[in-house]
Amino acid sequence: MPNTLQKSFITNNNNEAVLNLESTAIFLGISTATVRNWVKCGHLQSFSGNVKDFFYKKDVENIKSKILNGDLEKINKRANKIGAEKTFLPDEYIQDKNSFEELNSIVNFIKNNNIAIFPALLLVSLNLLKKEGILLKVDVYDVIRKNELFFSNKQIKGEIESWISEIKEGEIKNSFSFLLDCSLPKQRDILGFLYQSLLIEGKKSQSGSYYTPSDIVNKITADYVKKDSKVLDPCCGTGQFLLAFSDIVENPANIYGIDSDEIAVRIARLNILIKFKEKYFVPNVVCKNTLFEIGNYDLFSLNDENIRDFDVVATNPPWGAHFAKEDNEKLKKIYPEISSLESFSYFLKKSLDLLCDGGVSSFILPESILNVKTHKDIRNIILKNSQIKKIIYLDRIFKNVFTPVVRLDFKKNKVNNNKVSICKGNEQYNINQERWLNNQDFIFDIHTSEFDAEIIDKMYKTNYTTLKNNADWALGIVTGNNKEFIISEPQDGYEPIYKGKEIGRFILNNPSSYIRFVPKKFQQVAPIEKYRAKEKLIYRFISKYLFFAYDNKQKLTLNSANVVIPRIPNYPIKMIVALFNSSPYQFLFQKKFSSIKVLRNHIEQMPLPLWDEKTFSEIIKIVNEIIGGNNNFIKLDNYIMNKFSFSEKEKDYINKFNK
Repeated sequence: MPNTLQKSFITNNNNEAVLNLESTAIFLGISTATVRNWVKCGHLQSFSGNVKDFFYKKDVENIKSKILNGDLEKINKRANKIGAEKTFLPDEYIQDKNSFEELNSIVNFIKNNNIAIFPALLLVSLNLLKKEGILLKVDVYDVIRKNELFFSNKQIKGEIESWISEIKEGEIKNSFSFLLDCSLPKQRDILGFLYQSLLIEGKKSQSGSYYTPSDIVNKITADYVKKDSKVLDPCCGTGQFLLAFSDIVENPANIYGIDSDEIAVRIARLNILIKFKEKYFVPNVVCKNTLFEIGNYDLFSLNDENIRDFDVVATNPPWGAHFAKEDNEKLKKIYPEISSLESFSYFLKKSLDLLCDGGVSSFILPESILNVKTHKDIRNIILKNSQIKKIIYLDRIFKNVFTPVVRLDFKKNKVNNNKVSICKGNEQYNINQERWLNNQDFIFDIHTSEFDAEIIDKMYKTNYTTLKNNADWALGIVTGNNKEFIISEPQDGYEPIYKGKEIGRFILNNPSSYIRFVPKKFQQVAPIEKYRAKEKLIYRFISKYLFFAYDNKQKLTLNSANVVIPRIPNYPIKMIVALFNSSPYQFLFQKKFSSIKVLRNHIEQMPLPLWDEKTFSEIIKIVNEIIGGNNNFIKLDNYIMNKFSFSEKEKDYINKFNK
């Protein structure tokens, strides 16, 4: 075990070795967030109920052994992708799709010959410099023997000589000459493509490093960069944004890039030098940690007084990057406004600090920044310190990354009544930024147009209550081993247990699983009285839509189906199931939360109108008809929409949305 882990051992009163949270994450090769998730799922247990972030060393070693042996198949699949050893070609990063095969052949040659990334990229760089007419000639023997090479650009000569000086004996062989002579297709950042293709996927995930498709970079640059702009990419990687800047910016001294990846920075510097190969200059591209080392007057070993007042800051920052414990402590001191510990939030805050007044920043971010409660800190900072210009919904743009992506553009100044431009495919509309300041947790509900908001406002203008502090909640059962506890056919001693997909609207569909209910043997189980409540609602947990079933037969659920037991005096449970299954509430849920999970926090925000007793009776009558097998959904929808006083236009809009 590495020394860094040994230093993190403590012992309890029984002299047993205990690991802290960070050391456990490092040992298992996962993030601290995943460790906490495994605790919730019961895969790991803390050594004391009062101390959540310490674990017996023997338990951590045991789970590591199970993962390696394949015994924990689910965990092995879910292990945060950090343990992944596969690489893949990021074809979204290619400008000319016809060049894919040529690039693929280079990548395959490097992998098949087990060439390390650093020397492989050096050889391809020399090949590129020959193609650009900057290097007169070179063969593999020159590189192996470190012979002097002749360049037309002195700065590039210095960069390459520095690179060659770090090559160890034996790292480059005669058989690698293919990389010096192979055909190189036209590609703005061919070195960056190769580097991205050769990185292990797990390393990308751990560092949050996924490079941006060129068409997105070009659009950002075209929107904001001018020929005399001072521009920065604070997470520049191999220089995709820097190269796009250089298509417009005339003076390379106005282009700045910073990244903590040494190889990526070498490539970025070389890219900029090639772009301006007729000029002699030292690139303002350095290997530094933007979050810690900018603003301290020590950049470039001189000062960083020029690293501020940028006209444009554009980047695709790391998402969910893992920070060491000591770095987390530094970040808390430097950025006390950020409580989430999320890497992209720190870069957003830093970007605001580095912009000039009126400067613009454009970030590529996961959609979660818009609506996840954890990120309310950075949303608040952006709302109160900038004018949000536009948010573009890009959907899934990164290969092997299933998170939807957005582009967020903001200007460093505060303007009252600012209208934010929202772009979703062919759909475009404006939203008043002030609205988001009034949203719970400052949610950026971009999927809600102004017309949508008018409909939702009508629902909230009605006198209402909510389930917040007015309900009991229960998660479905986690057995810990479904193969052991669950069967697929009815049998004596077993009872039905319902999965999320078997939760219909108003009623439970036919079950596909049966369980012998022995709570003490299960990994996670709610208090029995919650499952056995006289009346309860069961809802799908993983779903874009609301599915609530009424249950008065004390049925059990698995963890994909959760339970809520309303406790509002004189508010019938069938009234609630009617509302939550209706078209207006489907509309409300998707527009307001835009989530693929139905969270308690969402349900607690949905209004329960305090209509009169006659209205309640009419709605419950329709619900009973539906539960009894009559298809009265349209009748129910119309009744509820009329009670909200929706116009015919609003009714039609809701119905079309829900089709």
